[in-house]
Amino acid sequence: MTGRQYLPELTEADIGRVVGRDYAPQLQPVVEELIQAVEVIEKTRVVIACLKNANGDFEKLKGELANASGWWREIISEAEYPNYTKKMFRIERLSAEERQRIIDKDKKQYLDWLQR
Repeated sequence: MTGRQYLPELTEADIGRVVGRDYAPQLQPVVEELIQAVEVIEKTRVVIACLKNANGDFEKLKGELANASGWWREIISEAEYPNYTKKMFRIERLSAEERQRIIDKDKKQYLDWLQR
């Protein structure tokens, strides 16, 4: 559908795959414990956004997960819609084609990261 932001369909298996991909084996149990402690709506989506924003940096991930309950909208926005977020206060001034280009670019960058 055009003109609408991409909404990822994610599973717990995606979390496990990303943790296994982005963190050393010795850190994985600690990461999993930190994830278990997170209490937030749309937990799978928020946790994956935290993982994306941390980009393999354990210290950054700890901060992202610690902030997830209060800042989940911002965490999702940074992970899923970085280009749209940069222009959101003037997005309506852009042409429909430019808005769609931004939406498509955000979707591509997210899926490229998730599926790598």
